[in-house]
Amino acid sequence: MPQFTVAATEPRLYRPNRILWRIKMNVFSEMKLRNGLMPLLASLMLVLAGCGGGASTETNAQYNNGLGGDGNTVVVDDSPYTGAQCGHSYSDADTIAEVCRFKQFFYDELRTKDCGGCHNSTQAPFFLNSSDVDAAYNAARNHINRNNPGDSKFVEYAAANHQQACWLSSPAACASEMTDFIDRWLNGVSSSSTEIQLSAPDAHVITVTKQLPVSGTDGYDAAVTAFQTYIYPLFSDYNCDSCHRADAVTAQQPFFTSDDIYEAYDLSRSKIDIEDGVQDRPLAEALSRFVVRQRSEFHNCGEDCMANAQEMLNAIKLFEAAIPSPSEVPENWLTSRALILERDGILASGGGRVDTGAIAMWEFSEGDGTLILDKSGVDPAMNLDLDGNYNWVGGNGIQFLAGGKAQASIVSSRKLANRIRSSNAYSLEAWVAPANVTQEGPARIMTYSDGNSSRNFTLGQTLYNYDFLHRSSSTDGNGQPALSTADDDERLQATLQHVVMTFDPINGRRIYVNGVFTGDEDPSSVGSLSGWDDSFVFIMGNEASGEHPWEGIIRFAAIYDRALNQEEITTNFDAGVGEKYYLLFKLEHCDASNNCDDLTGIDDGFDSYVVFEAAIFDSYSYLFSDPFLYRIRANGTDSSATPASFSGIPLQGMRVGINGKEPAVGQAYAKLQTTLEASLYSEEEGQPLSSIGTILPLEGGSNSDEFFLTFEQIGSYSDVRVEAVVSPSAPAVSAQEPDVGMRNFAEINASMSKITGVPVTNSNVVSTYETVKQQLPTTTSAETFLSSHQMAIAQMAIEYCSELVDDTALRTAFFPAFGNFNLGVTPAFDSSVERDAIIDPLYAKAVGTGLGSQPNELDMKTELDNLITLLAVDRHSGEGADVTQKIVKATCAAALGSAAVLVQ
Repeated sequence: MPQFTVAATEPRLYRPNRILWRIKMNVFSEMKLRNGLMPLLASLMLVLAGCGGGASTETNAQYNNGLGGDGNTVVVDDSPYTGAQCGHSYSDADTIAEVCRFKQFFYDELRTKDCGGCHNSTQAPFFLNSSDVDAAYNAARNHINRNNPGDSKFVEYAAANHQQACWLSSPAACASEMTDFIDRWLNGVSSSSTEIQLSAPDAHVITVTKQLPVSGTDGYDAAVTAFQTYIYPLFSDYNCDSCHRADAVTAQQPFFTSDDIYEAYDLSRSKIDIEDGVQDRPLAEALSRFVVRQRSEFHNCGEDCMANAQEMLNAIKLFEAAIPSPSEVPENWLTSRALILERDGILASGGGRVDTGAIAMWEFSEGDGTLILDKSGVDPAMNLDLDGNYNWVGGNGIQFLAGGKAQASIVSSRKLANRIRSSNAYSLEAWVAPANVTQEGPARIMTYSDGNSSRNFTLGQTLYNYDFLHRSSSTDGNGQPALSTADDDERLQATLQHVVMTFDPINGRRIYVNGVFTGDEDPSSVGSLSGWDDSFVFIMGNEASGEHPWEGIIRFAAIYDRALNQEEITTNFDAGVGEKYYLLFKLEHCDASNNCDDLTGIDDGFDSYVVFEAAIFDSYSYLFSDPFLYRIRANGTDSSATPASFSGIPLQGMRVGINGKEPAVGQAYAKLQTTLEASLYSEEEGQPLSSIGTILPLEGGSNSDEFFLTFEQIGSYSDVRVEAVVSPSAPAVSAQEPDVGMRNFAEINASMSKITGVPVTNSNVVSTYETVKQQLPTTTSAETFLSSHQMAIAQMAIEYCSELVDDTALRTAFFPAFGNFNLGVTPAFDSSVERDAIIDPLYAKAVGTGLGSQPNELDMKTELDNLITLLAVDRHSGEGADVTQKIVKATCAAALGSAAVLVQ
């Protein structure tokens, strides 16, 4: 449970280091938070005018061209600051320290970018005043959100590429970096936060707003139909379908012009602001991306941009009008006050990560665009350019699909070789969710390499195994032999996992999965890293050659120039990944006239809250977990007052509502029955109500979805719910499963042994099996069979048949009628009787007789006879007995590796 300490004045300080996420593997606990969630472009806008003249000082290839909003270049003063000392106008130490952090982490970063060419001493707001940093601080602090830096106006304008002043190639990346600037200004760069202030949010009543329906909710089909009628046809009119579809020559995501209208709608939802229709916004104020893209960014619209933007806005308004209005909240519901995750939630930054020694770090907080920022702070920044097929994932993450990758430049990658060669130790850390357990190659999750056969390191996947390839004086240029997790352990699973790979001169290579050392021994001796090649490039999701793609999600990745130890790895695993908030639902019910009652009935000057840990789980859902009761001193209550004792207050049937309704799914607390007890409550931990979590649907987004709680009973109030009688429905008709399947790797090995009589323990068989095992089928589904599987099966068949023919006793028992093993090719196979002496035993033992379904005997024997005849005629190795034996081996392998043996 969480622990609290009472501050001298409210709010209290909340210590979250003991809270456990009890969903799966603690995967959504909060890591060190340096970024808030990317806000959508909404709410009132701060007017920052454009400016022009001069030339930009930016030269980095990933930076823009220095153009201001009027298309002219911007004069940027990059000379050192010579104004008054930071904090000169303040007397208290805390404020002086903050002003100096403002200068170091915000002011100095932005004054040499395009922002500094406008908002210096000549144009309001003067948050980059070139002569007085204290004056700049006073102007800037009015435009930040101290509780959630990512919700600051500065971030909103960076995300919108205000006046085309984004200093990176991606506005989303600029917004992410702006969030970092503000966070470091407010909090410094300490490794972690150990205390969180739980303060009362601004209480507000539940508002019922129209939302874009998502799949599985009421109104979804109606919304898709309206989208198809009003908005979708414009995409072809504007030639959007020449790029934004999967089969386009220059395919660009999102594929909102897909032929699948449901897919097109789902991918368009985030580009439509339904409030454009609800509020009947004029063109100048519209916020839908489909409108803004043409009105303000002139995206591929030539001279028709304003007309197209107005046409799209009109279509969005017609679309909005066709969506049914939501129902009002029933008067009999017992509800809490309402909260919005980004606006009212408190960022949870406790738990603490260990980042010491990180030389590259990616948090994937950008959420959009083609650039992933290196957040390590170690120059040069190893920003990654996205290419190919990928998706951004809600809650921070990138999903690599077939052909997708993220690549650094050779120049920025060079810092890896330079720093790691010097330290002779390093660590790779990642939170990954493989798409499946059938990827081979190994598939490249992260690699620092030059192609298929030359690398410094690779973190890869082969089926259920993680692979660690690593160049040193004791391995080859391809990092072989690789260190891999044991086959039988099946460490890699298609779920979110924390993976760390370390190397140091004492322990060599080690692999840790979900905080646990796997125990796998480095197959090579410890060597030097002096041979690392600094001309290689760092890539996620593929090899430099493009031939070893990996599919899955990466939510966090870091590279260190030292080996993390077990304690540090455990700490980082416990810290989790993704952004987490605390939502404080006030247990106060208000009627339409805003007459409010405390639902608990406790009247002691303290307000009661049910607090949830909440996070964006993925692009489609939220994770709510571990609710607990917490009490905060109400406004006006004397600071010396103490909470009253309470006992036996019932709390039953709690549900989470969203946007004025109770979702039909995810109501894990509907059966909750507990009582609020002072004896179970502590200032350090509150009172835990449940230890489970649940998934709720994401509808409008984390800055617009409004949550509230409902109760069947709390205190003396009740709202008895009667569960509807559910009539059983006819079972759904599913696609018929195939009648046949494939043997998997173990079954293939056992079958070949049984057929030939060669034991599975034969040393040559064992060697071949271990070599190709990971290339053999892992499942019995026929739909998953690949050509690579057949190649491995062929090698196994050849090995078994070679051992069979080379063993005189085994071959005599298997082919009793064939006595020509020591004859040349012509006399050995010059009659059908002699060929049948080979073919008949193979058919009998590989296929059998009397089966309900089996290959036609005549057809199969004819194929094998043709094979022997062809090999005998086309022999190129001479006429001797050794060639005769090779032909028997080949015929045996053809039968043993055929579908007759593989299909079951």
